[in-house]
Amino acid sequence: MGWRTVYIASKSKLSYKSNHLLIQTNTDTKQMSLNQIDCVMIGTTQAVITGYLVAKLIEKDIKVVFCSENHNPIAELCGYNSNNNRNKYIDMQISWSLPAKEQLWMDIVSNKMRNQIDVLAQNKKQTDDLEEELNNVVENDQSNREAVIARKYFQRLFGEDYTRGSDNNITAMLNYGYTILLSTMNQEIVAQGYLTQLGIHHHSLLNDFNLSSDLMEPFRQFIDLKVLEKKDFEFNEYVKFELIDVLNKEIKYAGKTYHLRNAISKHVHDCLEVLNGERESIHSVVISNEV
Repeated sequence: MGWRTVYIASKSKLSYKSNHLLIQTNTDTKQMSLNQIDCVMIGTTQAVITGYLVAKLIEKDIKVVFCSENHNPIAELCGYNSNNNRNKYIDMQISWSLPAKEQLWMDIVSNKMRNQIDVLAQNKKQTDDLEEELNNVVENDQSNREAVIARKYFQRLFGEDYTRGSDNNITAMLNYGYTILLSTMNQEIVAQGYLTQLGIHHHSLLNDFNLSSDLMEPFRQFIDLKVLEKKDFEFNEYVKFELIDVLNKEIKYAGKTYHLRNAISKHVHDCLEVLNGERESIHSVVISNEV
C-alpha cells in the first residue's frame, strides 16, 4: 500500500494508464504510480472517473472518497474481495464475546479521555476535575464519564460557548477531519477482512461504520489539535488539505515512531487480536508534542 493521499480539487478527468493514475485538466496532464497512492480524495463534483480506474484502485486496496458540492466527504468505495479470508473473519467477528468487547471499549474510551486531558494540559487549560472524572470511570464506562469529559473538553479547548452542535467553522473543520479518520479506519478494517457495521459499543442501525467509530476514538485528538491551530482561518481547500495531512504526522505507538495512518493500521490490528483472544490488551495512542 502507498503513503500518499491524492486530493482532487478542480474539474478533471481521472483515468488509468500502465499502473498510473492519470489526471487530466484543462491546462495539463499529470500521472502518479498507483504504488505510491494510499487514498484518492475527490473533493469536487466536477471530476469524472473512469470505471476501469475504479476497478484498478479497488484491486490495489486504494481508498476512494467522494465529496459533495460543499466539498465535504459523503461516500467511499469498499471492494468486495479485499481479503481472501473475509468469511472466516466475519464469522469470528459475529462470535466476539461480550466481556472482550466491553474490556476493549473500556481501554479505548479511557485512552480517548486521557488524550483529551493531555491536549488541554498542553494548551495550559485546567484539568483537575477531568482527572477526577477519569479516575471514577467504572466498568464499560456505565456512568458515561466519556460524555461528561467531552462536553467540558470542547468548551475549554474552543471556548465556553462552543458545543459540538454549533454551526461554525470549528464544527465544520472537526467534522471534516473526523470523516478523514473514519475513512482511514474503514479502509483498514475492510482490508483486514472485517465488517465495519458490527461495532463493540456503537450499534446504530443507521451507521454503516459502527466498528470504525469505536476504534477511531483515541485518534480524534490529533484532528482537534489541528483544528485548534486553524480555528481562526477560513475553512477553505488549504485547511482541508492540512486536515488530510494529519495522517502523515509522526506519532509514537507501541514505543515506535509511525506516520499516523500506519499507527491506525497497527491499532486496528491490535484491537482485532484482542477481540479474537489472540492478545490481552492494546497499546495506548499517545498525544505528545514530541516524537
